[in-house]
Amino acid sequence: MQKLNWNLLYIGRANSLEEDLIRKYNFDFFALPASGFLGKRMLGKINFFINFGLALCRWIWFAIRHRFSAVIATGGFNSLVPILGALIIGKPIFILELNRIPGRITKYFARFAQEIYLAFPLTQRTSGNFYYTGSPLRKELLAKAWQCRNSFHCQSRTSNKPVILVLGGSLGARALNLAAVELANKYPTIEFIIQTGKRDYDLIKEKVRSENCQLIDFTLTPEENYAKATLVLTRAGGMALSEIIAFGLPSIIIPFPFATDQHQNANAKFLEKAGAAKILDQSHLFKLEDMINDLLANKEELERMRANALRLAKYDAAEIIAKRITRHLKKSKLPGKTYDIS
Repeated sequence: MQKLNWNLLYIGRANSLEEDLIRKYNFDFFALPASGFLGKRMLGKINFFINFGLALCRWIWFAIRHRFSAVIATGGFNSLVPILGALIIGKPIFILELNRIPGRITKYFARFAQEIYLAFPLTQRTSGNFYYTGSPLRKELLAKAWQCRNSFHCQSRTSNKPVILVLGGSLGARALNLAAVELANKYPTIEFIIQTGKRDYDLIKEKVRSENCQLIDFTLTPEENYAKATLVLTRAGGMALSEIIAFGLPSIIIPFPFATDQHQNANAKFLEKAGAAKILDQSHLFKLEDMINDLLANKEELERMRANALRLAKYDAAEIIAKRITRHLKKSKLPGKTYDIS
């Protein structure tokens, strides 16, 4: 968007990882309080309404003092107030949806959005202008993915030892962490890289018994780990799967069993149907050892999964989305604003 000369304001939660990242890359940042509603107990629901009221007041204050051309929403309840504000004052909205089963925000506001951009195809048709573009990925990650796609520079293709990368999302996944560290202790000839999440880092560290297990709590450069991996053990968040297929990595996907609307299962099935991944139910983790051994022993199957993953990858999603949004706004002949995009 910056390359197309748009001024950008990022709206998010205060004192969050996203705020640190946005400020690091020199974007303007505006904080709004936000919390979830669905699945919360009474106190959590009360907290939602308090945060919603505070956020709405802050938004009204902001809207009076600044003008903008459009809102791009990435889902989640922190998108709710900016979307409502845009609709109230008649500005267009665009939505990014990372999952095959749309989240609540996408479902509620798809009919009002100019366009909704999908990381993966939807499981079923729904009203709205949906476009399957793939998920925008960071330029550093894309550069590394292209290097691995077009050459043998990646460690996973030159190392004698297989490398299993374990991903549980930004918070980690205890079931995956525990299963992975147990396997690492049992198979010293396999290298394991486990992204534990900050919560479980100390717990898993205490259980490591061999030198073939590298633990990280969180990383801002996941591309370095993707480049080392032979096989990925992962949850099924939309962003993680988009990154995995960009690197052409075979994967064993263990969807989070309590994900809203079982959207992780739907994401995982898209890769499985394409022959890029195997799905394992979390209740069947006892089968994980055999699955890993079978795949590592079958180089042809791994290569087929790699090729199938690469066929799913989309490397120009950010450019396509930015150009589509720009084309819509130019058609609207909107005058210059203090902030063009929020």
